[in-house]
Amino acid sequence: MKKSRLSICFLLNPAAGRKDPKLLSRSIQKEAEARWTTFEVVTIKPEDSVADLARIKSDQFDIVVACGGDGTVNSVVNGLAETDAILGVLPIGTGNDFAKAIQVNCSLIQCFDILESKEAIPLDLIQFTGDAEGWCANTLGMGLDGLANYYSKSYKWLTGPIVYVIGAIKAAWNFRGTSVELTVDDQTIRQKLVMMTACNGKWEGGKFYLAPEADLKDGLINFITIGKISFIRILFYLPFFRWGPKKWMKELKSELVRKIEVKSDQPVTVHADGEHIGSDIKVLNIRIVPGALKVITGY
Repeated sequence: MKKSRLSICFLLNPAAGRKDPKLLSRSIQKEAEARWTTFEVVTIKPEDSVADLARIKSDQFDIVVACGGDGTVNSVVNGLAETDAILGVLPIGTGNDFAKAIQVNCSLIQCFDILESKEAIPLDLIQFTGDAEGWCANTLGMGLDGLANYYSKSYKWLTGPIVYVIGAIKAAWNFRGTSVELTVDDQTIRQKLVMMTACNGKWEGGKFYLAPEADLKDGLINFITIGKISFIRILFYLPFFRWGPKKWMKELKSELVRKIEVKSDQPVTVHADGEHIGSDIKVLNIRIVPGALKVITGY
C-alpha cells in the first residue's frame, strides 16, 4: 500500500464513548502506521486544553483528527478555526452529530479510508461573542436546549439519546422561557422564548433531526425558536423531533439567517456542540462564517 504524503495527528479523548482507550489507541496506531509515513497519536490528558493542543499540532501536521464525540470535535474546532489546518473526525462518542452531518458516522476502518482518500473541503462554522465567545461546528443551543444539555451531563449511569430526553423533560419543567430582544439579520423583535438554537448541522442530541434545512456549506444558519408553550405540549413535541419539526408545531419557527443578536432579560443556559458554555448568559452575538475550516468529509 502506498502511504499518504500528508502528515496526520490523532487527538484521542480517552473519556469518549465506552471503548477501552488503550485498545483504541493501539488500533489507531496500527491503522495510521499502515497508511501514513508521518503521524502521531496523542492521548488527551484531563489537564490539557484541547483547543491549544490542536492549535499546536496544526503547526506540525497537515491534518488534525478529533477522536471522540461532539465535545471533542468542538474543542479541536476552537483550536483550528480560520487556520490552514485540516480537520478530520473519528467518531467514538455517544452522539456524534457532527460526524453524521459530514457523513463519517461509520466503522473505524471506513473512517480511516475516508481520512486517507477524501479531499478536504471548506465548511461553515458558527462564531459567537458576547457573554461567552468561541466557535461551534454543529449547534448552539440557548434556553431549554442549553439547560437540557446541562442536565443530561449529570446522568453518568445512562448513555445515548435517552439522556438528552430526560434532560429535556427536566429542563422543560424548570425553565418556562425568557423575554428576549432578538435581532435576526437586522430585523429586531421582542418576544418570550423558551428555546433558541442556531444550527449548522441537522442533528442534535444523537437522534433529534432538529434542523432539516441546515447545510454546512450554504453560508446560513438554520435558526430554530420555540415561543411560549406549556410543559405538556413540550412533552408532546419531543418524540416528533426524531423526524424533524412539523408544520402543526405552531410555537416553533424555523428560518435561514446569517447573524443573530440575543439580549435576554434573564440569564439562560447555553451549550455549543454539547459543551456547556455557561448558565448566566444574557447577551450573545452569533454569525455564520462561510468556509471557516477545511474538513475531510464522506461526501
